[in-house]
Amino acid sequence: MTDALEEKYDVNGAYGDPKALTTGLLQDLRHVGIKGGRKNLFTLLKLATQKGQPVDDKLMTMEKLIAITAALSPSSKSRKRLSHTIVRTLWDSLEHPPKSYLGEKFQYRMPDGSYNNILVPHLGKAGTPYARTSRATKKLHGVRPDPGLLFDLLMSRDDKSFKENPAGISSVLFYHATIIVHDIFRTNRKDTNISDTSSYLDLAPLYGSSLEDQLKVRTMSSGLLKPDTFHEKRLLAQPPGINVMLIMYNRFHNYVADVLLKINENGRFSLPHTRTKEEKEQALAKQDNDLFQTARLIVGGLYINICLHDYLRGLTNTHHSSSTWTLDPRVEITKQYDGEDLERGCGNQVSAEFNLLYRFHSIISKRDEKWLEQFLNSILPDKTKHISELSPSEFFQAFLKYEASIDPDPSKREFDGLKRGPDGKFKDEDLVNIMTSAMEDPAGLFGSKMVPKALRVVEILGILQARKWGLASLNEFRHFFGLKKHETMEDINPDPEISALLRNLYDHPDMVELYPGLFVEDAKPRMDPGCGGCPPYTVGRAVFSDAVVLVRSDRFYTIDYTAANLTNWGIQEVQQDYKVLGGSMFYRLFQRAFPGWYPYNSLHIMQPMFTWKMNKQIAEEIGTLKLYSLKGPKNPTAPIILTKHSTIIQVLKDQTSFRVPWLPALNDLFPGKKDYSAFMLSGDGPENSKQRTLLQSIMYGPDEFTKLISEFVTATAKKSLELEGFKMNTDNLCQIDVIRDIAIPACSRLIGDLFYLDLKGLQNPHGTLTTKELYKHLLNVRVWGFNNNDPGLAFIRRILAQEGASVLTKTTKASVKKAVTNGLYTNLSTLLKGRQNHIKLGSLRWYGQHIVRQLSANGLSCDEIAEIMWLTGVAGVGVPVSLFAEVLQFYLQPGNEELWDKIQDLVASNDPTTDSVLKQYVLEAQRMVSTQRNLRVCASDRTIDGHKFCKGDTVICLLGPACKDADAVPDPKTFKLGRPSNAYIHFGYGVHECLGREIALTYCVSLLKVVASLKNLRPAPGEMGVLKTVTIGAERCYLDDTWTNLTFDPTSKADFFPTPSYRTNESQPGNCITKDLGEARGDPDLVFKLKWKSQRKSTL
Repeated sequence: MTDALEEKYDVNGAYGDPKALTTGLLQDLRHVGIKGGRKNLFTLLKLATQKGQPVDDKLMTMEKLIAITAALSPSSKSRKRLSHTIVRTLWDSLEHPPKSYLGEKFQYRMPDGSYNNILVPHLGKAGTPYARTSRATKKLHGVRPDPGLLFDLLMSRDDKSFKENPAGISSVLFYHATIIVHDIFRTNRKDTNISDTSSYLDLAPLYGSSLEDQLKVRTMSSGLLKPDTFHEKRLLAQPPGINVMLIMYNRFHNYVADVLLKINENGRFSLPHTRTKEEKEQALAKQDNDLFQTARLIVGGLYINICLHDYLRGLTNTHHSSSTWTLDPRVEITKQYDGEDLERGCGNQVSAEFNLLYRFHSIISKRDEKWLEQFLNSILPDKTKHISELSPSEFFQAFLKYEASIDPDPSKREFDGLKRGPDGKFKDEDLVNIMTSAMEDPAGLFGSKMVPKALRVVEILGILQARKWGLASLNEFRHFFGLKKHETMEDINPDPEISALLRNLYDHPDMVELYPGLFVEDAKPRMDPGCGGCPPYTVGRAVFSDAVVLVRSDRFYTIDYTAANLTNWGIQEVQQDYKVLGGSMFYRLFQRAFPGWYPYNSLHIMQPMFTWKMNKQIAEEIGTLKLYSLKGPKNPTAPIILTKHSTIIQVLKDQTSFRVPWLPALNDLFPGKKDYSAFMLSGDGPENSKQRTLLQSIMYGPDEFTKLISEFVTATAKKSLELEGFKMNTDNLCQIDVIRDIAIPACSRLIGDLFYLDLKGLQNPHGTLTTKELYKHLLNVRVWGFNNNDPGLAFIRRILAQEGASVLTKTTKASVKKAVTNGLYTNLSTLLKGRQNHIKLGSLRWYGQHIVRQLSANGLSCDEIAEIMWLTGVAGVGVPVSLFAEVLQFYLQPGNEELWDKIQDLVASNDPTTDSVLKQYVLEAQRMVSTQRNLRVCASDRTIDGHKFCKGDTVICLLGPACKDADAVPDPKTFKLGRPSNAYIHFGYGVHECLGREIALTYCVSLLKVVASLKNLRPAPGEMGVLKTVTIGAERCYLDDTWTNLTFDPTSKADFFPTPSYRTNESQPGNCITKDLGEARGDPDLVFKLKWKSQRKSTL
């Protein structure tokens, strides 16, 4: 027995010390079993060294962690820590509470900005008070300087004090900033603590800040806005360019709403079946609202991308470099990658301080200053007084009277002498002239004595309002942002005159008021890149914080900025591409609002927030000037459209008066570096004809040429069918994407081998291009060179074409050089490189090599041959695929079953004349459905069939309608085989008739034979069996498989976007097959999405 107290019996264990009872690491390892747990521990240690990387759940990481934790002693410290880690990881995987919810109320922006933060719905709502950014603790002077005196001494501009922005910023940047200011600030006149707009960048100047505002600018039909109409009447008192910019957004909204309805993704805008008039009206109202709200989200996406990729790139002067970096606050910053979460979509409330900070009156240009003076003089009752002599009350009364004169209907308002037409729109020419002048007009510079005298009263009212709000001092505001306080007046502004005035007015830097102090500070110097706006120092720091907060806090620009909300096409339409000036998007707005007025690469509009002069200087410095057009805007002339057969024939055979238009686009690939004028399609000169004649004689020389093409395409298609077919169920129902998995690869391989491109395959195992890569590069060049019909996409299309042309030039040159080299050197070099000649005698690739060598034998250099080969491949890509898709669609559509049966019987017969008869079927089907066209530019005045053509006219020959011209093709609506050749001019006519006509027809016949071998080929039910087309303007457009991209000319452009791939063993007899008829043309595309189900008619 000892003297020590014995441990007390404790039923609940309440007396013990849990920490004292826990085990250490060594005991834990013994408990787990070092040998048994080694593998799990190694996995976890590896995971710990890969922080920030996605977790591979196939490694069973969580389960191994659970296993280790469960194996530890209940008293283990490690067990507790690991349990905490498991709980924390699982908890952190989800938002608490969620920020995104379902339902229209949360999917769309509310008119007043409420419910941006769903849990705090009134945060940032219109009609709520301003926030306060920084505390006002400093005791400022009881009697402060007279506001009028402050303006006269520190702010007033004269001719000597005005300075242009040194970075070359144009007035357009100021116009955009003005829209932002009126978007987020509208102080209530009765209660100046209230802002009558929301605290979000929701384009309130266009749409308004209440449902009542919205209804005034909407047509209430199809989601459209009234033509050239915007809500904000305050902006009528601003320079006209600001109003024009809102009209541009209006036009973009209506363009978007129109396309949305035509695409109708997932049927979201479809009208349900209704039985009563009331139900129909309700359905139409819902459709209108859904279209309007979705279009508004998309327009907001473009607006915010212009804010980030044009406006902020201007302020930071990143444009003055080749950098693609942009300050984009929307990026997701999570604990997994950055150690801590940075919140997004949490809502915002603008503050009174920033109401003052955004008063960028200093940078108003001299031109706009004159406009402002003239406008204000026009609304003043007393013309004898200068504007700067007015008292606040006199100015306010005059402005109220002016506002009362504004038409309450926004669709009837006019500005700057512009008049609306009968359609409610302003003339494009007037709007374009205003914007062009603005882009050439240099903005002013921030700093003291830079505000136009015409704004004297406005600035006085601003100073008085700032005092009424009781805001912090300038130094307190700087302290809030972590900036060094001004210790002397010279720190605020080193100008001796200004610093002396500040000292006399305020005694000490701590006593200087926030306003006008913000704009009396000295301006930051230009930095390339770094600083372009050259704002005052404090403004420069604060405005970027506000930009980040405005964007990052907005749910609709962050967590709910998705394809599901904006639609696939919508989010793509406004998506920045960093290859285009670091993501610049303002040019897209110009091209959508004024299509055809500016060149696609106009130096004016590619970065309109810089002057044309500075844009030219920057482009010269970084070596990109040749990529731009220096030309100004011009009124686009409407093309002459021809449909009459006889007129088109005369135009196409007259090379003197009507020239092919392709050379400028081809030479624009590498301006100043490469001239493609010798290529056969580039012109109408003797050298162009000579090249065509030479290639034609070589390529079509042997009688067996088309047979070689047919056998190659058939074998390629059958192999693809066997590899890609997907057996869906026990009933032998199969599915395949007949375009992506059969037609596209066959076309790519046909062109790759025939023109001896560096396509990887059995006969060229060391080739550098896959079928997908080759097709992509060829198609991108074709889209750019031969059917670039969308100026809003042209700049990025050229970039893609440049990439493709570079690859094709380099790889084809290497292939050609290898082919033309002969004798000992070839054998020796092949041996040294460890390579064999895999080309089989009599194969298509062997024939391509033969073409190369024959061209060489005719005296052409390797560079010339390579250019001919890949450019001819470009000219032939897509068209065969388009032809096949259109023909197959025609024969499988309802009503043509008898024709399809005849084709299947013909294929099954194996008759020697099968191919020639099938060719007639292809030609007649093409005549019935084709929309093929051809272009010419009129070189001299000419009159044909009563049509007057003038020099410079663009002539569009619609070959499809011409082949249904009753004057040339009798009984054109009737399907009839054996028509004369003049009924089939879809491949052109005359000297420039498509060189690959017979290749394309043979390709189509061969594929048709393969698919006609399948029994009961038919469209799949529902949307899978629908060929999705829309009409934009007068153009029929097609959609890709995700309904993201449009193309306008399916018969001359081809682009494919992968659809789901299904696999089956196609070699088994009796299999069924579903065909997903995808078809693409153009960039960014178009896909014929048409699936077919079929029972095989015979074993392939």
